[in-house]
Amino acid sequence: MKLKTLTSVLLITLAAAQFCPAQTQAAVSLAKPVKQTETVNAVSNGEISAIRYSKAADKVRVVFDLNDTTQYEVKPLDNGYIMVDFSEPISKSYASGINIGDSSVPFVEIYSDGKMSCAVIQVTDGSAYESGELKGPRRLYVDISKDYEYSITKNLEPGLTQISYYSRKNGERQTAQLVEVDPKYFKFVPVLGGGDKMAKNTVKAMSDYVDAAVAENASYFGDGKELYGVTKIAGDMISSMYLTRTAFGVLADGSPYIGPVSYHGVVHSDRGDLFVSGLNGTRGADSVMLYNHYYGASTGTNNSGTEYVVKDDKIIAINKGNSPLRKDETVVSVTGEGQRILNGLKVGDTLQIEQSLNEPWNSATDILGVGPLLVKDGQVDITSAQEQIGVDVTGAKAPRTAVGILKNGNVMFAVLDGRQSHSKGMMLDEFARFLIGMEVVDAVNFDGGGSSELVIGGKIVNSPSDGRQRPVATALTAVRR
Repeated sequence: MKLKTLTSVLLITLAAAQFCPAQTQAAVSLAKPVKQTETVNAVSNGEISAIRYSKAADKVRVVFDLNDTTQYEVKPLDNGYIMVDFSEPISKSYASGINIGDSSVPFVEIYSDGKMSCAVIQVTDGSAYESGELKGPRRLYVDISKDYEYSITKNLEPGLTQISYYSRKNGERQTAQLVEVDPKYFKFVPVLGGGDKMAKNTVKAMSDYVDAAVAENASYFGDGKELYGVTKIAGDMISSMYLTRTAFGVLADGSPYIGPVSYHGVVHSDRGDLFVSGLNGTRGADSVMLYNHYYGASTGTNNSGTEYVVKDDKIIAINKGNSPLRKDETVVSVTGEGQRILNGLKVGDTLQIEQSLNEPWNSATDILGVGPLLVKDGQVDITSAQEQIGVDVTGAKAPRTAVGILKNGNVMFAVLDGRQSHSKGMMLDEFARFLIGMEVVDAVNFDGGGSSELVIGGKIVNSPSDGRQRPVATALTAVRR
């Protein structure tokens, strides 16, 4: 009987016994070329008399004692296990198999028909392996690495490529899902939790709003509906930030861009100018807050301030609080010193609102300001200190979300799982190096932790660490042109 014939018989037996369940073939690509003898017709009368194993921090080694005439073949199976065919039977003392008891290589299954035999080495993580011979006496070894790193690439449609990343290094697993998006086929659209209103919702819901091909969570947010960062959608300003932080956006020419964004706002009146405290945020005790229809139906403020409803630079109404919000109107809500300065203005008076961003953002159509910067010009460049990003983001390994730009101009959506057995999560510098390994040249960090979520074609493809979808404030989406 030839070795290839025994292999066929054993594979049928294994399938019938359900020892080799159908699993992804991705791990097969990890296997290094193995040394093996040619398949021969002759069968020896000896047997494989001894099988040993050893466990180390980086690998598991399985060793088979061979006779001078033993022929063998080592090959991967579809489920990531490793099969070793022998031209001789294996000693009956191993008939029950070998319990290695390692999390990576738990067991070796033994099969024999009295003339030939097969050992199936169970491998739980699809790790790379190599095999070879030792001399004096002759032995076959199979080394299964405990560390691995590989990616599975799938072309979903023109301009859209999914990359699934898996690794284990020093016992620490990481899993990430990424999508490379070509701007020739897709436009990049920020989406609010309420669609056209500030609110919280799941990334999947926001993806469904615009029938997105890809969507991931984006902005930081508070307990209410506020966004922490500069946000601009289809040319309209949605939110501001008093700090300069890194943003992803689309410039006037349609090109994606990553860089620092800062907001400046002034209200001009004949009674004096007021610096804007914020846009669509919580009005404080001494502040100048602007509101527009993206905030909701009304400002939701109390009667401790004064609110000027402005359209086309003219005051059209004055209220004490909770002013209605309508399209093409802006409410200037003032308390404290601002309230004193504007006191006496009446309906019909001029009140001019000026909002500007640093270049090149002024002419940008869409902006998501989050931060910090992770990668610039292909190098790690983390600006968490300059951007005053807190330890809740920087202080531990965590799930991560980012968007990056590749050298070819394509955009990379990236979500790394964390705080789970299959994926530990990363520090920001680890995440930056990981993105560079994915050929990203510029990248900005988005909100992470339990918010990290990636949706492709309306389906969640990562594993959110909360065990469920967390409602978030915004998502970045890729929508077909």
